[in-house]
Amino acid sequence: MSMTRTQRVILTLLVAISCIGCDQAAKTVARHTLAVNEPLRVFNDIFHLQYSENHGAMLGIGSDLPAEARFWLFTLTSGKLKTVEVFALSLVLGGGLSNLTDRLGRGGAAVDFVMIVVGPWRTAIFNLADLLIVAGLAILVVSNLPWFPLPSKGSK
Repeated sequence: MSMTRTQRVILTLLVAISCIGCDQAAKTVARHTLAVNEPLRVFNDIFHLQYSENHGAMLGIGSDLPAEARFWLFTLTSGKLKTVEVFALSLVLGGGLSNLTDRLGRGGAAVDFVMIVVGPWRTAIFNLADLLIVAGLAILVVSNLPWFPLPSKGSK
């Protein structure tokens, strides 16, 4: 399905604003509950919820905002993107803008509060915005694999 420029902009805004709203709500809950308590361990001790402030950029992303702003404007309004790609890039944009919002309002720090622990393996502590960025990038990669989308059962 081909999308008009207006449809791409509306989809981008809806997804990005939803991502920012959900992430900021989760960070507010983390600030008010996890910052004053011991870390919370849930789901058989796999998820550790713990308050942390991250003063570094995730994977170095975010060092040149004006160039990035031009990239997003050009990319998301380009008629060459599939709907799934617009959605995926909107997740990345929403997650990135939410972390940027945090950094601008918190003296350069983003609130992180989730760590996954499986046996001796553990992730770095992260937040919902980081998860949205990774999910968007994963969707973008998978949607561009040569066999995506898989043919339906009725097609030859």
